[in-house]
Formats: sequence, structure tokens, C-alpha cells
Amino acid sequence: MKMCRKYEKILYPTDFSETAELALNHVKAFKKLKSEEVVILHVIDEREIKKKDILSLLLGVAGLNKSVEEFEKELKDKLMKEAESKIEPIKKELEELGFKVKDLIVVGVPHKEIVKVAEEEQVDIIIMGSHGKTNLKEILLGSVTENVIKKSKKPVLIVKRKKVE
Repeated sequence: MKMCRKYEKILYPTDFSETAELALNHVKAFKKLKSEEVVILHVIDEREIKKKDILSLLLGVAGLNKSVEEFEKELKDKLMKEAESKIEPIKKELEELGFKVKDLIVVGVPHKEIVKVAEEEQVDIIIMGSHGKTNLKEILLGSVTENVIKKSKKPVLIVKRKKVE
């Protein structure tokens, strides 16, 4: 007799895109499969912060008596607050369904942080969207998703984006 794998603890990485929202519906459905806990993860892409640092210098923001470090800290703080406000309703919704919920917001390279958190939190499965905010319709999978599949030791459930006409 085969034993069914239990997926008690889920990692739900989100960039708050439409495809991530579709993945959330699958996370919720796992409650019927006796899943108990969800770790919501949002990764602030450190590479994007560096791009914005360069842009700020070009636009003269650094000329307003701010160092690149100060600008970077302010930007991280702003992105952190935005992410917190977007995670809160997701967390509340999952808690209302009976999940134990932990939320994490980290700065780093998204696929690396997702794989790292999956290991550290000892999740049973990662449920994520196939594409993030860039949502280029020509590509089969987003680069973050592709790298998570390649590098994670955990099972990964990929939720396809809505068909783009």
C-alpha cells in the first residue's frame, strides 16, 4: 500500500502579482488536504534596489545630501512597509481558514531566498505562480520559478498564469 505524502507546511512565495494570487487559491485548497501551516514569503529583490540606487544618482537624489546608503535604507524601509501592508490581508484570510501563518519579508535574490527559506522552515511543499510581475508571455516559466524548480529539494507546485491573449 502506497503512503500519500502529507503537505502539512506550505511555503507560499508571493510578489503580489496576479499569478501569485492564483497560487494563493491553491494554497487555500490544501486546507482540505489537511495542511496546517503556511509560510508567506515576500522577497525584496536586492538587484532592483541597486538599479534604483544608480537611477537615484543619475536623477540627482544623491545631491539632496543623502548618501547611497541612506537612500538604499529608505528604499528598503518603504518596500518593507508596502510588503507588510499587502501581506496582512493574505495572512488574515489564511488564518480565518484555520491555517497557522508565519510571514517573512527578506531582501535578497528571490530564487535563492525561496530555496533557503524552504529548507530553514522545513516546509513540505512550495506553491507559487509560474510568472511574477514581469509576466512575459513569450516565456514558458519565469526565471525565479525556473530557478526554484532547479535548486529546491522540496516539491514545487507551479500555478499557471491566466492565458494571455
